[in-house]
Amino acid sequence: MSDLRNILKEEYNKKANAFSLTTLLEMVEEVMSATNAIDLKEGPRGARERERVIRLPNVMPTEITVGQKPGSEDRQQFQLWMSNIGMSGDASSSAINQKLTALTNFFDNPKENLKGTTIPETLSYLMFLNQFVYMLKEFNASVAGFLWEPFLAALFGGKSRQVPTSEGDIADIRIDEPGADRNKPISLKILNEVGVVKGSFYDLVAHFAGADGKPPGTEMRYIIVVKQQTEKEKDVSGVTFYEFNITADNFFEWIGHPLHRQTFEVRSVTFTLADANKKGWLKVGGAQVSRAGPTGTGNYIWIRTAKTLEKRRSVSPDWVRIGSFVKGPDGPVAQLSFTPEVQERLQLSGIPEDGVVVPDTTKLKANIAQFKAGGVGGATLVKGYEAIPGTESKDTKELWGGKDEMAKWADFAAQLKETGQPPSVFFSAVLGNDPGIPWPGQAAPGARRGGEREEKGGTQFHITPNHYKGLGGKLGTLRITTQAVEKFFEEAAATMNEELITMFNKLADLNDNIGRFFLANCGQSEEGVEKCTDKDAARRTEAGQNAMNDAKELEDAVIKSVSGMTEG
Repeated sequence: MSDLRNILKEEYNKKANAFSLTTLLEMVEEVMSATNAIDLKEGPRGARERERVIRLPNVMPTEITVGQKPGSEDRQQFQLWMSNIGMSGDASSSAINQKLTALTNFFDNPKENLKGTTIPETLSYLMFLNQFVYMLKEFNASVAGFLWEPFLAALFGGKSRQVPTSEGDIADIRIDEPGADRNKPISLKILNEVGVVKGSFYDLVAHFAGADGKPPGTEMRYIIVVKQQTEKEKDVSGVTFYEFNITADNFFEWIGHPLHRQTFEVRSVTFTLADANKKGWLKVGGAQVSRAGPTGTGNYIWIRTAKTLEKRRSVSPDWVRIGSFVKGPDGPVAQLSFTPEVQERLQLSGIPEDGVVVPDTTKLKANIAQFKAGGVGGATLVKGYEAIPGTESKDTKELWGGKDEMAKWADFAAQLKETGQPPSVFFSAVLGNDPGIPWPGQAAPGARRGGEREEKGGTQFHITPNHYKGLGGKLGTLRITTQAVEKFFEEAAATMNEELITMFNKLADLNDNIGRFFLANCGQSEEGVEKCTDKDAARRTEAGQNAMNDAKELEDAVIKSVSGMTEG
């Protein structure tokens, strides 16, 4: 053991003033030459508790060298890791839609999807999950949001980039999509489940108008990452991706819009009362008729539909009672029993004129809510979303001046479009830069700058979760609980060869133990006199032993794996 201590001490002192990665590797090689004469035993690892089945290197994209410099070496390294993540979904969808759909689909059923992947593909998905989870769980919302910008930009490769704030661009990133327009603007938000998308009304209008010598924008696509958290620990357990695209044509649907409400689809179903007495539920296109109803037990006949919650402007599933079971000579007999309100609500029909309903043969009809398979209780309500005519929101007043003024602005936009004017003319008018607006020389209230409003960044628009979920599109959900992530790493490792796993893990172990050895505050003082307790020396010696073990196992794994691939 003294030989090992002397070798490491000598090399440490020799290289102390000329330390680099190259010299570190040389030191490892020199120490390696002495390992044949030393009995090296596997020691405890301090990093084991935080170690997954596979420990990957850190390739977190940085703002400058990765996010804003597509041609940099760091960027190329990140792209190499992420280059095997594919695209999925409708080919007519945006590239960002297809990419995030592919990711969420893959992680939704990893065990099955891993069966057909190559090692490069598996590594790309592993690295995405590794870095995405690190970003979301180890940083607060502001920092995570900022890291998300270069991460997503670099994920697309090519000339896709994070936009520096110095450019005065409302977009956070610009995506290099295949096709004629390869500079798509994207705004990114990371929110909690009740978080609201906010932004400067003036800046968004200026984007479409063309300002500061920039060409007018044709769209602004928003990608929203909504975090779900555990109730007690408040740990991020999953994220859901949403997308919506604001254009000149749908601007009034998103910015300063009237109040909206959820709706539900209705369909007509036919059934008999006897159906409700069968074992299980009768399901007709998602519709349910049951004697159990909402409680799971009972002798009533229920139809599952939906109800509107007026105050919340939302809808939810609802059970409606239409009958009951009474004793008969041969067992329970179903009979109708409902209020006029229920009959009107369900548009219940098919009841014979004499009022006698034969449970087995009388066909009844009802208009009820449409459900689809999945979700709580095995069925999910199919929801819609629509504007409430004649209403206005707080944003309607602050941005446009009220519902009547917004209607005038909308009519003016339609008139300009009919005469062949480009959308930028309308948005310039909203900024007050065109004398042909409905109120000559005046900008829309939300675009008027100056005073306290300008100091606070101008009037903000607000897009609520109900709005972007109802009017936008859901791209998918990614579960990132500790258990889910660990399970994916385990399933991915099961598809790889042992040498590959050893290479990554030993490289990580080597990095840890080299750091423990050389960063130990032990062995020298300013006067050159050693000051090292037996405990410090033992820890440092153990780190040195472990580092040499790691280096040898790493070398063996590389030789075995690479030679096997080249010889094959």
